[in-house]
Amino acid sequence: MIKMKELSRKVNLAPKSKIRELFNLAAGRSDVISLGIGQPDFSTPEPAIKGNVWALNEKITYYAPTKGVPELLQQLEHKLKSANNIEANWKENIIVTNGGSQALNLTFASLFNPGDELIISSPNFISYFYLSLFFGVKVIEVERKKDFSPDIEKINKLISDKTKAILINSPNNPTGHSFNRNELQGIVEIVKNNDLFLISDEVYENYLYDGTEHTSPASLKGMFERTITLNAMSKLYSATGFRMGYVAANKDIIDLMEKYHQYTAAGTNHAAQYGFLEALKMGSGFFDEILESFNIRRLLAYNRLKEMGFEVVKPKGAFYVMPKINQFGLTGAEFSKKIMEDQAVAVVPGNIFGSYSEYMLRMSYATKLEKLEEAMDRIEKFVKTL
Repeated sequence: MIKMKELSRKVNLAPKSKIRELFNLAAGRSDVISLGIGQPDFSTPEPAIKGNVWALNEKITYYAPTKGVPELLQQLEHKLKSANNIEANWKENIIVTNGGSQALNLTFASLFNPGDELIISSPNFISYFYLSLFFGVKVIEVERKKDFSPDIEKINKLISDKTKAILINSPNNPTGHSFNRNELQGIVEIVKNNDLFLISDEVYENYLYDGTEHTSPASLKGMFERTITLNAMSKLYSATGFRMGYVAANKDIIDLMEKYHQYTAAGTNHAAQYGFLEALKMGSGFFDEILESFNIRRLLAYNRLKEMGFEVVKPKGAFYVMPKINQFGLTGAEFSKKIMEDQAVAVVPGNIFGSYSEYMLRMSYATKLEKLEEAMDRIEKFVKTL
């Protein structure tokens, strides 16, 4: 092989996605049940499909305005006000993105300088770690409490003059934890007292159980200017392939995002924006029945894992459960590999979600009930052999 100059160190340091690796392992086998994928299993609602098809039939295939089409931005302003109690001006405070992933990318690009510190509770969503690497941000991981709630006291102690922001994802992927009002208030006080930004990833805001309620920090007094609110079409409308997300933030941040967006992705899928627009017009009432089906699966997964001897916290939101597996004498990576080989069940090893979850697994219960029951039977067979 010809010796060439070194390629990007930053990108090279990031491992390939273990979740995608699981998909690849499962791809050739018809017997695999995947509890790995973070994707709802119901069909995208018809209005979203029709909106997209209408736009294509109208030949809306040219560049969209960088921040998004005005009709969609206006609808998002209405959604933020009615569902989140956030006062955002569609002309200044909102940008449409290529999914929640690009919403994160734009946030990191517009907020951070190399050497800045970001505080996150760990375990947490994998992208936060690698975007930090790409943008030269130092991640300060704060181990969650046993019930996966944030350790507010510890977070407060770790603030330094280099701390730029705290990032929260509630309801949370991978733990299923959802902030209560006291926890959120604790974070908000730290943010205000230390002149920080708060990044609030709210893509699972509709997946809440046991009477848990979602509060957007940007709706709280004095927090809109400091908060970057991220959301996406993907989870509520089961439309991960649409790649539609959005950010709401103060004008200075949105202006920087627009600039970065112009020179990188140059905009978002034009026709898909009309699909998102029609989906938003539906409201979220259609989701009540779907949420109930997720709740049934949540309780099934939680109860079965508990019966099998896993140490497991009942998730309050999202569609993941994160059991601890110390008692089985395997790391999450070993367990994940072995159960795929022995029982054809795909589960994600905990270590990819940070430094404190080597002996954990993430399981998604966003799969058909019969499949989930069969997966739990196979997991039970497997743990009996350990």
